[in-house]
Amino acid sequence: MTEPLGVYLHMPYCPYKCHYCDFNAYRLPPRPGVLAEMAEGIAEEVRRAGGEDRGREVGSIYFGGGTPSLFPPDRIAALIDLVRRRYEVRRGAEVTLECNPGTVDLGSLRALRRAGVTRLSLGAQSFSQETLRRLGRGHSPDDTRRVVRLAREAGFHRLNIDVIYGLPESTREEARADAEEALALRPDHLSAYALELEDGTYFGVLVRRGQLALPSDAEVVASGEAVAAACHEAGLERYEISNFARPGQRSRHNLLYWHQGDYRGFGPGAHSHFAGRRFWNVDGPGPYLRSVAVQGEAVAGEEVLSPAGRRGEWVYLHLRLIDGFTLAAFHRRFGLSLDEAYPGVRRQLERQGLLEHRPGRVQPSPSGRWLLHRVAEPFLP
Repeated sequence: MTEPLGVYLHMPYCPYKCHYCDFNAYRLPPRPGVLAEMAEGIAEEVRRAGGEDRGREVGSIYFGGGTPSLFPPDRIAALIDLVRRRYEVRRGAEVTLECNPGTVDLGSLRALRRAGVTRLSLGAQSFSQETLRRLGRGHSPDDTRRVVRLAREAGFHRLNIDVIYGLPESTREEARADAEEALALRPDHLSAYALELEDGTYFGVLVRRGQLALPSDAEVVASGEAVAAACHEAGLERYEISNFARPGQRSRHNLLYWHQGDYRGFGPGAHSHFAGRRFWNVDGPGPYLRSVAVQGEAVAGEEVLSPAGRRGEWVYLHLRLIDGFTLAAFHRRFGLSLDEAYPGVRRQLERQGLLEHRPGRVQPSPSGRWLLHRVAEPFLP
């Protein structure tokens, strides 16, 4: 039986550019009609798409960005309706929309819920006003608290909050405090990401110049463990390195990525994957819209993973999951045993304390979760 497809729609605009952001996101231009133009461009790409996704059932729809909550709810509703007409969307499919706390009110949240959005993901990042200022964020902790209350009032029963730890000049105590503030709002899911800086970001430039100090690796690990402990005490189960959920509230769309499933991406820079074949769209909003208008698509490139590449990626993605994977699942997927594909590797990593010894199962040890690059390296071609 073919697993359901995921559909990702990339809404690239933001009201501002955060100091740590390396995503394919652009500050919203001041000219009128920009959001409508982008929404219509994405809709046109969906309408004219063809290929291997024809006839596939869809299990999740995800609006990412950028800041999708900048877009009027009627545009989000029209895109959801279009996806439902283009695909066979499974009853009870998860429909997630990423939301900046400063961009919605009760009316827009109710409209999004009526449109079919079932899961809201709030980019809180921190509950310290000073930290938010240093990050270049445009909202306040009270904005996040208000939006959580309004989202519940609007009927959202699946609510995620994002926080970041390992920030410049931060401590494990501050990471724990942020997690506790988020958990006090009783979210159904918490995503806690260690900051990763890229050269092109404002923070990256400051670090390269020696004008900004990052915490040590040991401090980052300690901060992550402090967040994990707070989640455990609040009743959220850690199911992936950076993600915690109440029972039944795991992100179905992200699990599709971690299980190396198939997904179709629409919008600037969006990626798609079908059985080891990847392709991706041009990044910039202008080139994307021009390409869709002329060609009906905006594909910029593609790659096909080798059998060894697919196996290695599958192992790496599953090692992000706390439960790892079973030896039987690997054999079903690839037609050979893990030890045939990687002689001696599993035993070696167990001796090094990076994998836990569980009969029939491969999963990272507590220390291996923080050294995933070392755990995954022997499996990658």
